[in-house]
Amino acid sequence: MTIRKYLGLGKPPKPSKLPNARKVARDGKEFWEIPLSDLYEAGLMKGRQDPRAMGQAINQISQNLIEQEASVSLRVENEALKKQIELLERNLEDLREEIRFSRRAIETAETQKERRRFWKI
Repeated sequence: MTIRKYLGLGKPPKPSKLPNARKVARDGKEFWEIPLSDLYEAGLMKGRQDPRAMGQAINQISQNLIEQEASVSLRVENEALKKQIELLERNLEDLREEIRFSRRAIETAETQKERRRFWKI
């Protein structure tokens, strides 16, 4: 009876205290859909938390989850970049060793003169 009274369905009809309530049909039957915020505003949910505050808490939790996901993604990317740096450092060391070997293999002008004198004797 209280819900009907708050919907303004009593006799005589009164203005509704549940302004966002609406009648919907499902499976051939009609039902009233009443938002939780209207029930809270009408004082029918005493001792319960305001649904709008719950919505804000849900939004905060979802924002925290998004930030955590981004953080995990950044950590994974960071680890991949560290492995890539290690590989590049090993490749750099190999290239440095090749340069040292190549420099030892190159003959200087003095070495060439000595080699030519040896064949002339």
